Amino acid sequence: MRYGLFSDVHSNLEALEAVLKAVEKEGVDQLLCAGDLVGYGADPSGCLSLLKEKGVHSVCGNHDAAMTEKLDLEWFNPQARAALEWTSKQISPMERTALENLQFVWQNGDLTLVHGCLHEPEQFHYVLNLSDARESFRLQETPAVFIGHTHSPGIFIQEGTGFSFQRISEWLLNSRCRYLVNVGSVGQPRDGDPRACYCVYDTQTRTVQLRRVSYPIEQAQAKIRRAGLPEFLADRLAYGY
Repeated sequence: MRYGLFSDVHSNLEALEAVLKAVEKEGVDQLLCAGDLVGYGADPSGCLSLLKEKGVHSVCGNHDAAMTEKLDLEWFNPQARAALEWTSKQISPMERTALENLQFVWQNGDLTLVHGCLHEPEQFHYVLNLSDARESFRLQETPAVFIGHTHSPGIFIQEGTGFSFQRISEWLLNSRCRYLVNVGSVGQPRDGDPRACYCVYDTQTRTVQLRRVSYPIEQAQAKIRRAGLPEFLADRLAYGY
């Protein structure tokens, strides 16, 4: 089974289109998204429509939860809050219902999908270091868990009682280990690389590949500015922070 995984689309239609085009060339069997379909960007409905059209199965991110009153807007910084208030006025009742129906955790025999940490997934804890990763590993039931939320790709590894972190583009999974894979961000990367990020997980070859793809950033920036959203949300796309 080959999975195409990504996260943190954040209403960036140009980035999402580029990622889906790249993933389709990978010959994946299923598309999965680790949440935050909306927020920050200027194309919430366009992104939700495309994700539905492509049959992408998603879990709930904190920005998605804020659209359904599962999470208070006071949780967010001023720029994020302004974008969410704007987004709330743009999406349809049907789109809001779709966001409300997203699960916090999804799991099958191959993997688990969650936005942040498996520990209190509805609280959207960040996995930023080995200590955070241990909290998630403690509850992990599948060989690999795929997350987003930090917008920074990388792989946490548990081997016995040891834990490590690798920021590499490809990894061969060891059956003696468990893995917590951050698939980065489609719509707003924050690791210094502005290209959209996605992941391919092949259960037959036991490989995880973190990929990057360029997209027309200027178009996404122009839409953000035309919508009257905070200038910072447009500027940061060019720098990947």
